[in-house]
Amino acid sequence: MPLYDFRLRFNFPEAYRIGSDAEEIELLVLPLGGRIKMRSGAIGRPIKDHAQVAVLGGPFASEAQARDAAEKTKRALLYWAIEQRVGIDFGDGKQRSGATKAGLAMLQKQHGCPVRNDIHGIDIYEHVEKLRFVNVHGEVKLSKHPPKLVDTFQREYLHTRHLTEKQVLACEIYASSFFDVSPRSRFITLVTVVEALLEPLKRANEVEALVEEFKAKTRQSTIDQSTRNSIIGSLERLRHQSISQAGCAFAGRLIPNELFDGQSSADFFSRCYELRSQILHRGKREDESVDVLYLANIMEGFVAKLLLAVLTRAPQQGTGIDDGN
Repeated sequence: MPLYDFRLRFNFPEAYRIGSDAEEIELLVLPLGGRIKMRSGAIGRPIKDHAQVAVLGGPFASEAQARDAAEKTKRALLYWAIEQRVGIDFGDGKQRSGATKAGLAMLQKQHGCPVRNDIHGIDIYEHVEKLRFVNVHGEVKLSKHPPKLVDTFQREYLHTRHLTEKQVLACEIYASSFFDVSPRSRFITLVTVVEALLEPLKRANEVEALVEEFKAKTRQSTIDQSTRNSIIGSLERLRHQSISQAGCAFAGRLIPNELFDGQSSADFFSRCYELRSQILHRGKREDESVDVLYLANIMEGFVAKLLLAVLTRAPQQGTGIDDGN
């Protein structure tokens, strides 16, 4: 009967390390004899030298037990990260690149041990002695054209856009999203950009009358004052559109002719806002097959076009050059 191991590979921000000269640290010996250990990102190098670290555990009697242990390990590390005030990037457990079967076979022959592709996140696999992991890493750097920077800077400096504080905040959130390495967190951050831009409209008079009726009934109820106040506050918010409704209308008005993953701007935002709510309120998406990284990348383009539409509509005022004298 096969046994199973888990591996949880994660990254620290460049400024942080675990200050150990060891290549491997034992974290826990399990009751049935299995072990959980932390290993350096490179064979033969101390843990302190790398931002990339892995925690390995096993063997376990079943794949389900190995996955449960991996999830417990992740939660334990998250608690440590919060306690120590340090960031951890756990990835999403999806293999984005790697060596081919032929490449793995060549490496196995070269090193004389079994080899498996590195996965950023949780990986569950059958227990194999002396298993090694290969990380195919390619770094892409995008360079921006300097003349375009100069043109844009001069235009925006000399013709000040009159933006609201909410619009400035939305731009700041968008810019910061590129430093958010977790796909789920980045996705939620990008949806928040749209929320920051919204000014939900008031609903029809009939809705307002219904809200007043419910508020009156709540005031007359026998429930405690604190709960009554909370319910009345929630009812007050019903006077305006929901965030989902306001976002759909906003996107449909500003970028009506754009398609995102085959959907109109309004439908795409509705889909993303629903997914955002699932992740925030339940901690996970209903459909586990949804690729959050893929959607986050599309959401980035959606938000960029929406922001550009907002900015181009902002009134501009020409200014003279102030040289500070």
